[in-house]
Amino acid sequence: MIYSKYSVTNSKDIVYKKESKIKYRTQESYFTRDRKMPFDKVVLYGLNKRGLTSKMEIEDFTDLINSVDVSSPAVLKQRLKLNGRIYLDIMQTNLVDFYEKFTEDVKLFHGYILTAIDGSDFEIPNTKKTRDEFNEYHEEELVARATVSNMFDVLNHYVMDTIIEKFDYSERKMANEHFKTIKKLELKYRIIRTGDRGYSGIVDMYYSLKTDDKFVYRLKKSDFKKYIQNMKTNDEIVTIPYEYNRIRYYKDEYPEFYKTMEETKEDIKVRIVKINNKDGEEIILVTNLEEDKFDYNTMVELYKLRWEIETSYHLLKESLKIETITSSFKTIIEQDIYSQMLAFNIIRAFANDAQKEIDQTKYKYEMKINMNMAVGFVKKMFILIIIEEDRSKQDEMFELLMKKISKYIVPVKKDRHYPRNKNKKNKYSINKRKAF
Repeated sequence: MIYSKYSVTNSKDIVYKKESKIKYRTQESYFTRDRKMPFDKVVLYGLNKRGLTSKMEIEDFTDLINSVDVSSPAVLKQRLKLNGRIYLDIMQTNLVDFYEKFTEDVKLFHGYILTAIDGSDFEIPNTKKTRDEFNEYHEEELVARATVSNMFDVLNHYVMDTIIEKFDYSERKMANEHFKTIKKLELKYRIIRTGDRGYSGIVDMYYSLKTDDKFVYRLKKSDFKKYIQNMKTNDEIVTIPYEYNRIRYYKDEYPEFYKTMEETKEDIKVRIVKINNKDGEEIILVTNLEEDKFDYNTMVELYKLRWEIETSYHLLKESLKIETITSSFKTIIEQDIYSQMLAFNIIRAFANDAQKEIDQTKYKYEMKINMNMAVGFVKKMFILIIIEEDRSKQDEMFELLMKKISKYIVPVKKDRHYPRNKNKKNKYSINKRKAF
């Protein structure tokens, strides 16, 4: 079985398990009576989300599954009973199986899963309720925003973990939580974490060096400036000596680290690599990757690959319309975001399988699956595939979906970056959604 098919059937199995209903309800008394929108339909409804008006989302879904009409208040009431963690847990269960059971499909970077961690500000319904709940660090903001952080497998193109926090929450703290979560999954392969400016921290570097957990972070120009200035080449081991003025800031937040450093007064030795981007700007990387396994040119290649996470956010926001949140309730906000992360991974699984069938020798340029079209086809069909009970019909639907996705390919445009949108106004007014 190919992984795309497996990811759908495995997701279905989890949704329809009796244990799931018990585990993912927000109160023990919920989902105990027969309703027009029982547990499994509420979960599938979230996956079918298309960024339309709530009424049209309900119409589309009930037509799709041949169900009786349900009112918007009834759907909202049922959705509030569901813990959105189900989508995240299904996503990670599928991922563990991908790395364990589909080893021929797993792409590695010198034997490692190459990951990128990055955060993005997400538009959420602009109400007093959401501003009070999410704008704690920026109460003066006139719009509501949530900070969403992803840990992303840049070669296999899968979201590995998602965290939803208050607007402008510490990206470094979220990165630490991502790493703890992924370590608990006990994946078959070790990982390399990459992060942009702001992710490097002396505490993380210290413990990563002790445990040999691999990292590559971009430094700010002010980070360890006086030590980096003494470098004679673009790739050296640099010693960061113990300084009380550096560690005193961690006394309250990381008391164990503070105490250890006070007792040992250890120096920290890291590898610093200087590279230039396509605009000629100097980029300074800090890492604990060994030079004999990851030479200078390999580090340049590695850092370029990190930008795949920007492409993933672009796809999530522009094609999956993940910011079209359907309610100001925190429970629904989490459902809408987590469900589309799972949908993203299922779509990527289909695109990855279709990508393997492209005969690149027929084309002048390297070709890839048109992800915008893939989103449309999968969103249109995969709920139908999930609810289909006839196995032979389900197989036919899988085959048809793969044919549709494989039909649309586009040339690869390398080093393509998407500018961050700094617009303060909401694109997706909750009262002005499209009905088509």
